Amino acid sequence: MKQRLESTFFHLLLVIAIGLLGWLTQRYALVSDWTESGRNSLHPVSQQLLTRLDAPLKITSFAPKNSALRDPIKDIVARYRRFRPDIEFKFVNPAMQPQLTRELGIQVSGELILEYKGRRENLRNLEEEGISNAIQRLIQQGDKWIVFIIGHGERRLDGKANFNLGDFGDELKRKGYHLQDLDLAKHLQIPINTGLLVIAGPQNDYLPGETNLVADYLETGGNLLWLSDPGKNSGLTSLSKKLGIEILPGTIVDPNAEGLGLKSPAITLATQYPKHPAVANFKAITIYPYAAALQATDSEAGGWLRTPLLNTLPRTWNETSPTKGEVTHNPEQGEQAGPLTIGYALTRNHEKGEQRIVLIGDGDFLSNTYLANGGNQDLGLNLVRWLSEDDQLLDIPARTGRDLNIELTPTTGAIIGFGFLLVIPLGLLSTGMLIWWRRRRS
Repeated sequence: MKQRLESTFFHLLLVIAIGLLGWLTQRYALVSDWTESGRNSLHPVSQQLLTRLDAPLKITSFAPKNSALRDPIKDIVARYRRFRPDIEFKFVNPAMQPQLTRELGIQVSGELILEYKGRRENLRNLEEEGISNAIQRLIQQGDKWIVFIIGHGERRLDGKANFNLGDFGDELKRKGYHLQDLDLAKHLQIPINTGLLVIAGPQNDYLPGETNLVADYLETGGNLLWLSDPGKNSGLTSLSKKLGIEILPGTIVDPNAEGLGLKSPAITLATQYPKHPAVANFKAITIYPYAAALQATDSEAGGWLRTPLLNTLPRTWNETSPTKGEVTHNPEQGEQAGPLTIGYALTRNHEKGEQRIVLIGDGDFLSNTYLANGGNQDLGLNLVRWLSEDDQLLDIPARTGRDLNIELTPTTGAIIGFGFLLVIPLGLLSTGMLIWWRRRRS
């Protein structure tokens, strides 16, 4: 009787112990990365970045209930959460919340939304380097001021009309930038905390004193985004001469656009981009309605390095006549054949550091009407990041192991294949037959 009770008590304790172990495995996880390169752990650069977080970081993945898609996302985010358990993470099924998916601009399955201190960033690069750089941008962008000049019929960064840039301005706010308008006729100076000055398609001429204020701002090392429109120099010709850039007459016409279903010949495309930090790894097609061509004139002016940033396709030209109806290229009227340059990036060394300017012969590409076309919004964000000096991205090299691939000579491969397919099965069969024969004799 005593032995039976001891046996029952032992088995009961064993079941309880197994149950407790199962409970512990559900509540706690012990993870150890034994790979030679530590490829399953967070890079030290990313770990250092996470120590700078002083508020909750929220990560949301818009992915359908598909383990093949969700599991890799869960694994990469888990590396960050092991180092910072306070990071909030959840999945959202886009099919169940279509309105939220549209509002947040989700375009691909698995896309991440990172939120920090009221700022937000969409991310489609699900590698550690992409996630860490997005976190860095969210941390840095809190003190960036973008000042846009008003008072001359400019496109407004807070305007909701089709030609304004209100949607782009809203996106900049979501990224953490502070926007401020500035009427030079009233304030007579550009604030010293301006991180980026924007001139967005003025329709009326600047007064000479206002032009001088902008020129003085550039002399002190300020960065500038200048969106110009065809035939609208707006009293800024002297400024473009100082930059060594000429705005060619007319509007660019692009016959290539017709093949993509674009009805107006005055809509031009850019499909390739130079190796420049402002468009690093950028591959999306961007469209430019009613754009002006630019041309570098004086390579020595101001000490600027001028890099063509946006170029049209061949078969384009700057049409100096109205673009309605059938248009033809007339070289005798000074119309230049493409490829033409729509945008330049200018840099020069200044005592404050590298000074940066982007001059683009079109403001429509960021307008409310055309912002969602192609990669226009992403290009605009890239340009602002570069001009605001938010392009100092983390360099996190890919870590691979030397033990991921086995390289065999043909002879070795044949021996291994022959052994698994013939020798081992025959050995097992022979052993079985031998055991059977011995038992039968006994």
